[in-house]
Amino acid sequence: MNQALSSPLVPEFSASQPSRLAGLRETAPKAAELRLPSLPPPSISSALLSWQPKPATAIWTQAEWTLLSEHLHNDNPENHFIMGFREADGCKRYVRSKNTTVKKALSWAWASIARSPHKRLAFVPYAQNQRGHSRWGGLDFDAHHGEADRARELAFAAFRCLLNMRDLAAILETSGSGGWHVWAISPESHDVGDWVRLLRQVAGAIGTVITAGVCEIFPHAATGLRYGKGMRAPGSWNPSTDQCNQIVWETTRTSLDLVHSGKSKNKTLICNGLQSHFPDRERSFLSLPPYRGVELLKKFGITVAATRNQKLAELVGEVFHQVGHATARRLVETQFSQKTVATRATESEHLQSFEALWQGLAAEWKSSLTAAERRIYDQLQSENERDAFRIIRSYARKAAADALPDFPIARDNLAGRIGVTGKGAAWVRDKLATLGAIAKTAKYVPNKAATRYRWMPDVEDEKPF
Repeated sequence: MNQALSSPLVPEFSASQPSRLAGLRETAPKAAELRLPSLPPPSISSALLSWQPKPATAIWTQAEWTLLSEHLHNDNPENHFIMGFREADGCKRYVRSKNTTVKKALSWAWASIARSPHKRLAFVPYAQNQRGHSRWGGLDFDAHHGEADRARELAFAAFRCLLNMRDLAAILETSGSGGWHVWAISPESHDVGDWVRLLRQVAGAIGTVITAGVCEIFPHAATGLRYGKGMRAPGSWNPSTDQCNQIVWETTRTSLDLVHSGKSKNKTLICNGLQSHFPDRERSFLSLPPYRGVELLKKFGITVAATRNQKLAELVGEVFHQVGHATARRLVETQFSQKTVATRATESEHLQSFEALWQGLAAEWKSSLTAAERRIYDQLQSENERDAFRIIRSYARKAAADALPDFPIARDNLAGRIGVTGKGAAWVRDKLATLGAIAKTAKYVPNKAATRYRWMPDVEDEKPF
């Protein structure tokens, strides 16, 4: 689908897609394995393209949302959950349910999402049950102190990690207060320790710390609570702001098919050990060799004493026009970890040197942009978009040097360069086309040729900005 984007990597549920949530029970399928992928799968989701977050009422029916929320309830007793509401003075309050049943609470919670003028309530499922098992893990990225951009970038990065895991449904949503929630939902139950290990891996992979005000995870091993803490169900009303979470992307309709179709015949939850899938040493698709990693690290490896700075500068100079910032940083991290000689500099100092080199090259590169290029560049909203702009511009410069009228942009090749999925790279490429940075000149030919483009066809002769 070649639909324009105004913000990157934000798909939508299609209202015309047939529902697969009907018939969800509190049962679980057999032997579903959660495996960290060795490579991002080529087709990660059947979700369709959009950039507009939507209320839960536009994604699920009441029955569908209720079934999903019951699944998140983790087979806890019917009155073991948290309720969120507002006091008469407008202050938020979260309390444990005592007499209210899940069924009644979910009815009120859905009415709140549907903006009923009557009683407002948020349903908050516990992140584990009394056996220490859970069907879901969650990440909460706060946007305190005006750090909304940081929260958004972290949420999108975490979502991409989880989106590459088979057997997990993923939900990306706003939190109703400027922050973001990311859900990972399994068809069956797993030990809390395995969920914690997975979520820590995700946090490490996206370069953030697990701490209040930045990134919190659910479940969390350190709570000391019998049922752990909880996270408001997807799309819920937020008592703090009187706003509802907005769904940006969800894959529950494909990844939880077996559960939601009602075909599972298991009467109890299954808890398979996941130690082999989530080892103590971090291992995710982001820890694999980055784009051209083997070749570049062989060429620029630190194998001779007193050459660290030189090899670092050579590596950064080589890849600046070829890969995104995050991919380059991974290359530099691997360059240091694989060095065969001692260095005075620590890894932290090595990375600080990288950032200084990268920022210097970026400033010089920006000064070379034409006025039209700069106008488009300033409209880009994420590091991935800006990286893609820089990389594709280098394609154009190479084509011009070779006296070629256009150049190819292979989706998966671009994805590897900026560290996103193939689908994500296609969306970024489409956005650049919509903004006028590139224009398609030849269509993709399966197994033969990538889509070809021209760079800034209407303004390419303008003087530098």
